[in-house]
Amino acid sequence: MLSELLKQPRALLLSILFHAAVIGVMVINLSFTDKPSQIRAGQLARTVQAEMIDSKVLEDRKKQKQREADRKAAEKKKKKQLEAKKLADKKKRDADAKRNKDEKKKAERKRKKQAEEKRKKAAAEKKRKADEKNKADAKRKADEKRKADAKRKTEEKRKADEKRKAEEKRKAEEARIAEEKRKVEEARLAEEERKRVEAEQRRLAEEEQRRKEEELKARMLAEENQRRLNTLREQYILAIRQKVERNWKRPAGSEKMPVCEVLIEQGPGGIILNVNFGACGGSTSTYRASIENAVLKAEPLPKPGDPELFERELKFLFKPNVQ
Repeated sequence: MLSELLKQPRALLLSILFHAAVIGVMVINLSFTDKPSQIRAGQLARTVQAEMIDSKVLEDRKKQKQREADRKAAEKKKKKQLEAKKLADKKKRDADAKRNKDEKKKAERKRKKQAEEKRKKAAAEKKRKADEKNKADAKRKADEKRKADAKRKTEEKRKADEKRKAEEKRKAEEARIAEEKRKVEEARLAEEERKRVEAEQRRLAEEEQRRKEEELKARMLAEENQRRLNTLREQYILAIRQKVERNWKRPAGSEKMPVCEVLIEQGPGGIILNVNFGACGGSTSTYRASIENAVLKAEPLPKPGDPELFERELKFLFKPNVQ
């Protein structure tokens, strides 16, 4: 328990204060208690004092151990520092030796480099002189060649100019002759085109005149044919109406007999298929039946004057008052 208190100084302090308070209370109560009580208080005080002494001893031992540990740590650190110094000294010596060796190698390389540069410089000088001589020879030869080329080019240019002028003269003459031929050909083609256009215009005018005459003739024929067909159709419808009226018998008791629009559906040969009425205002069923009987009795219906006029459906006005 005491070791635990030493690890926690605050708890140890609180324990001491608590025991001191208990002792104080006991001392105050000495005057009110009998002798056995005084003896117990004295024993308790000695116990507390003994515990306090043990705590001090433990604290001293702990400090002694800490000092011993610090001393050993200092010795170990010093030893490491000595070893580190020895290692650093050895590295320095090795570095110095290596540096001296590198300096010697560097000096040797420098000597060799200088010797090589001297050799190269001499070779370069020799080459330069040789190049200068070669350049001088090349320049001399180039000048001679340039002069010869210039003379040759001058002569070639003179001959080329003479040839060009002769060619230009020849081409100009050919162009003049070609232009004259072109103008003659253009005039000939223009004349032919003019004649062709005039002939085409005459042909078109003649065709237009013939077309108009044919259209007029066809229109007159069509009008004539239409008039003929209209006349025949009127005659055809009149013949049907008259035949129906001839077959009609006035029904007994019929007073009002209006005009009726009769619709006939016929087949080939004038066969009657059906009879209907259109406008037939105010008529009676008896009156319409009499008209239908008259239509049926008129079968077969008259034929048209032209087969083109045949119609499946016919329409005419039945007028009984005409009789």
